[in-house]
Amino acid sequence: MIPLYILGLLLRFGPQHGYQIKKLMEEQLEDFTQIKLPTVYYHLEKMENEGLITAYRDKQGARPEKTVYQITDSGGDKFKVLLMQTLDIKYRPQFEMDAAFYFSDHLDNKELSEGLRVHIGNLKKSLSIITQHRDETMQYIPNEYKTSACIIFDHHILHYQAELDWAEQSMNRMKEANHGENKSN
Repeated sequence: MIPLYILGLLLRFGPQHGYQIKKLMEEQLEDFTQIKLPTVYYHLEKMENEGLITAYRDKQGARPEKTVYQITDSGGDKFKVLLMQTLDIKYRPQFEMDAAFYFSDHLDNKELSEGLRVHIGNLKKSLSIITQHRDETMQYIPNEYKTSACIIFDHHILHYQAELDWAEQSMNRMKEANHGENKSN
């Protein structure tokens, strides 16, 4: 996905040096991507070798020389191919927490409950942060990008909310099961 985002940012914002690309990724994409920023330079070099971008040295005033990256025509073509591939994914989310329940015979109910409690707290915090960021960001997004931005924010908010609903439902099931066990003892 990193090449897709780099190419897209270069198309949208024009030629950029590596630090600017990293900064744009942090500011523009962090709500819906999980990019390890140190790998950006690796991908820039690889994409340059593949002819998807070109690089040139730029010096402004007394500042140090910087490498500026620009998308090529083949990079634009590759971007469209990669973008279309994102619409044809086979959706299969991974829920790592399921492993704790699958092997729950190696944990006691207190440990499982505590894990769920922490997970619920983290989900609520994440939902609050992304909702606040959406509210702050939407006022600055140009009108031509507002619909897409709303779709992206809604996608993430709905997934976090679904995970929160599952975690709270699971916590309630565990409480009911523990209550039933305590009555029979």
